[in-house]
Amino acid sequence: MIQARNKARFAMEGFRVRRANPDGTMVKPDRLIGFANTVDVSDYEDDAELEIKIGARPWQKQTLDVGNNTLVADLTSMSVAEAIALLDDAGFSGVTFSVDSLTQRLKVAATSVGGTTPLDLQIRGGIAGAMDFGQGIQYKGRGSYYLSFINDEAISATLPNEIRDRENIDMEGAKGSVTRMIIPAKRLGVNPVITMKFKNDELTQMIQGGNYDPGDEVTPATYDPPTSDDAGSPILTIDVFAPLYGDGASQMDQVIGMDRRLFYAATGIEADVPMEAKSWAQFAYNCTVTEYTDENGKKFPAEKRFEYDLTQWEALDVYGVTA
Repeated sequence: MIQARNKARFAMEGFRVRRANPDGTMVKPDRLIGFANTVDVSDYEDDAELEIKIGARPWQKQTLDVGNNTLVADLTSMSVAEAIALLDDAGFSGVTFSVDSLTQRLKVAATSVGGTTPLDLQIRGGIAGAMDFGQGIQYKGRGSYYLSFINDEAISATLPNEIRDRENIDMEGAKGSVTRMIIPAKRLGVNPVITMKFKNDELTQMIQGGNYDPGDEVTPATYDPPTSDDAGSPILTIDVFAPLYGDGASQMDQVIGMDRRLFYAATGIEADVPMEAKSWAQFAYNCTVTEYTDENGKKFPAEKRFEYDLTQWEALDVYGVTA
């Protein structure tokens, strides 16, 4: 708990973004879900590297034995049960693979250590997207993992509310008397605009879909934005962080805490980026965040606001989780 009564917020520490589960729910350490029924992984017979990160621990990288027909009979139609066998065979530690009881999708869950559940769980790799982690089947991508822009890479995050205005419904009598019903204004969500200093096509693809290829020593990196035939955009979880200071004069390093805005279920699109004379380009994303309903049918507001003291912020280990 921050002891100071007056707390001022200055500038922005940064933000991080990840794809939600394919059923639209936020990823939790005990529920990171992928595909249902069957999926085609034939394109990954020779490129089946998969990475999993538990909390702030190092990434684990394994190569799935996709070509082993004792594990997967038909690469064009791999079942959830076969995927579980394939993942169990890979030798990842600290996670279990099973069928999600609510959706019948493939599920990855972090195992508790000493009764403590890890703070987060991430998965990435081309085959992770093919198995629908991070909504990869519909929107492409490489799984559900954080892209983080915290070390002065972000410029700003404006957070305008989406509000339905107050309504006055009047009924007038024969002699001019007025009976009025007042329906108060309602906050329906938030429409964040996040601006950053540097171009990042992987982030753009994560936010709005399309196809991103990082390239190599011979082939340039490419990004194909979604076409008009593509319906919708992926659901994201976004965290925005800003440092807190006490009242009076402060220096930049005299932080007393951290403000965090967690947006459960956002969608976004790339904003206009001009190419102008003698000016740096700024790269922005227009997002929409509405109320969120979790896998148990519980409704949440568009965002949750946290205020951490420095000890709590250190325990959150944002830098370690997103490394």
